[in-house]
Amino acid sequence: MGTVGTVKRLMLCEEKGRLLDAYVTATDHQAEAVKSLSAAAAQDNRTAFKEALAHAEDARQDAEQAILALHQHSETHGC
Repeated sequence: MGTVGTVKRLMLCEEKGRLLDAYVTATDHQAEAVKSLSAAAAQDNRTAFKEALAHAEDARQDAEQAILALHQHSETHGC
């Protein structure tokens, strides 16, 4: 079992577990978007690069929102 699985097993708050899963998913998507951005940059295709950049920025914002939701929940709920 990985770190996330171990942490989730020890937590009592289901909502925090759900928010943690959402954050992990968002950061995975962000990592994939950055890989796509790197590949587009190597192709020297301006249109593909702009699309990949927009996708990477959206993924970054999603990850930022996910971690913010996790922190806000922890502050509010005390878990």
